[in-house]
Amino acid sequence: MAEQTFKVGSTARYGDDTVTIVGGVHVGYSEWYVVKGQDGKEFPAAASGLTHIPAFAVGDEVTYTYGGGGKLVAGPFKSEHHDEPLWVVEKPNGTHMTPTQNSLTKVEAPGPIKVGDRVRVVKDDPEAKPGQFVGMVGTIYNVDEDELPYGVRFDGGQGAPTLTWYVTKVEKLPAPSADTFTHDGVTYDLAADYRDRDGDIWSFARVGDEVRGDFGYNRRDYIDADSQTLASAVRMYGPLTKI
Repeated sequence: MAEQTFKVGSTARYGDDTVTIVGGVHVGYSEWYVVKGQDGKEFPAAASGLTHIPAFAVGDEVTYTYGGGGKLVAGPFKSEHHDEPLWVVEKPNGTHMTPTQNSLTKVEAPGPIKVGDRVRVVKDDPEAKPGQFVGMVGTIYNVDEDELPYGVRFDGGQGAPTLTWYVTKVEKLPAPSADTFTHDGVTYDLAADYRDRDGDIWSFARVGDEVRGDFGYNRRDYIDADSQTLASAVRMYGPLTKI
């Protein structure tokens, strides 16, 4: 059997398309593989028409299993001792290491900030009191293309002088694990809204040791210790249906 240049499950370029190898290598008049296109359809592809997609490129930010992480500044290089390629990584302190490719993990750049993202303010409105909102956490409710692009709805309890404000720069926060609450055998997602039997929309949040809620659009920011408990909302207006 011919040496298998591409492994089943790996991706490759075939013309202008990215394909996944699903079978092969097969030998007839020439070597060929069975590949799956981005439309999900499978077809035969000559090995001569397939090219590897590089796993890494100079300039990539990476982490590795020893030594922390940094930026790829050269490579890949053939090793004298094994088949795994070597890369040169420049660490943040300016020193260099040469890890093997199989020890590297590419650090993906964060995507653009969008409505609904959880963020922390890095630079606020220059017309506001300097540093007034820096460090505060909230949710993006609008994005504009101007000097103050990010509209942030701030979480309560941070001393923000206003519930919402436009700021200059934010950083995206990692997605939190789901905050849920189970009542009478039903698990409720506290980040979601629910519709009661009358069609009203409810939001819930933790207030101290209890989960309380209120109904009506955009009521989440007004939930407090006087709001109705989830248990009483279910008893009086349930069942509650997640929307």
